[in-house]
Amino acid sequence: MKKKVLYVDDEYPNRITFQITYRNDVDIILADSADDALDILDEEKDIEVVITDLRMPGKSGLDLIREAKITYPDVRFCLLTGFEVTSEIKEALDSKLLEQYFRKPFERSQILDFVKG
Repeated sequence: MKKKVLYVDDEYPNRITFQITYRNDVDIILADSADDALDILDEEKDIEVVITDLRMPGKSGLDLIREAKITYPDVRFCLLTGFEVTSEIKEALDSKLLEQYFRKPFERSQILDFVKG
């Protein structure tokens, strides 16, 4: 059975690229904002992994993770971003808020290993 992954990114081309890249490996649900992602997490109880962009209008990816982790402590969270590791990302990794960080452009196999791990 394929793992169910929620991918959150405010940019449509990024969402479609992710979906095309992993469609044969995992079940992908797409969200275009942190609030949309929270609604989806409430509805889809079998999501195992959330991969989110860092910078989005409104709530950031880290805001999403902070909020979602309270209600969904068993879901694995990671960032996929075009930014270098910032102090905010490092702190999230050190505190185990965030399990992994990937840099755009991403390596297909690295993310797949994380999802399947």
